[in-house]
Order: sequence, then structure tokens, then C-alpha cells
Amino acid sequence: MAKTTLIAKAYRWFVGAFGNLSISPTLVAKLAAVPAGDVVAFGDKVEPNLKVVGVTLFSGALGASTTITAKVGATSIINAESTAAAVAKYIPVDDLMTEADQEISLTVGGGTATGTVKIKLHYEVVGNL
Repeated sequence: MAKTTLIAKAYRWFVGAFGNLSISPTLVAKLAAVPAGDVVAFGDKVEPNLKVVGVTLFSGALGASTTITAKVGATSIINAESTAAAVAKYIPVDDLMTEADQEISLTVGGGTATGTVKIKLHYEVVGNL
């Protein structure tokens, strides 16, 4: 079981007035024969004090029996979503508060995955209350 960390892009997350709903920059992982059980961590960490309320997942068909689990820190926001066929869907998240230095990661399950996975976090800015 291996872990790969992608290069940080130094994205700036939008911090709007009054905690309005925002969407993160698109996080892109290009997978090349990544075996089941391997973790791909995005180089950019999630900003602290955000309330994640959903995630959009885009993926090509990654291979037979493949799944993707996405996490913010230790909390799953996408749980073993089948990627044997292309996916484009919104998945609600039950109000996940982010903390400083939390990693955003993908875990491959079911089989070897090859293709591109993109995720966008939907969040509200809570701030330092």
C-alpha cells in the first residue's frame, strides 16, 4: 500500500461575506495504474474553518471493479464510489468542519485505476469564531 502526494498548486480558496456557499478550486488527480489500497494525497491542504456541505466528483472509467474513497483528514466524504464507468455527480456531506493542515486524499479500491479524477468541495466559510 503506497501513498503519493501530488504537487501543491497554492490555490487561494474564496472567502466570501457571511459564510456564503462557495466551491473549491478543482482538485485533479491523474492516476496511472494505481493499485487498490493506494492513497493519492493532494499537495494543497484544505483551508481551516470551512464547513464542507458537499462534493462534486468527476471521473472517467478507471477500470473494472474500481472505487474511489475521498477524505478530508480522517473523515470520508465519498465512500467507495464505483468508478468502473464514468462518474459525474454531486454527493452531499453532513456538515464537516475543517481544521488546519488537513489533507485531502483519494483511496483507490477494488482494482487498479487508470484515468483522471476531479473533485470540487462545496463549503461555507465559518471563520475563526
